[in-house]
Amino acid sequence: MNNPTAPVFVSPAEVILNSCLHVRTSSSNFPEKEYRITDENGRIVRKGSVSERVSEFSLSMVGIKAGVYRFIMGAVQEKFVVVC
Repeated sequence: MNNPTAPVFVSPAEVILNSCLHVRTSSSNFPEKEYRITDENGRIVRKGSVSERVSEFSLSMVGIKAGVYRFIMGAVQEKFVVVC
């Protein structure tokens, strides 16, 4: 069962264009299965889901333009910036 209060961390806070964003939780699994990434205007630029019993994963930022984004999973929102 997922822990709805498990914190979610993204790193680095500044992601170099075409590199990876690392996502992890301190719990044994994430609070939600579904995630999305939104741009500054709130538009969804990427979405997906994670498997059960996963506590970390990486997302390729290939195709994501430089700018400010939010990683959203349930009630958790983490801001990050993609830079050139």
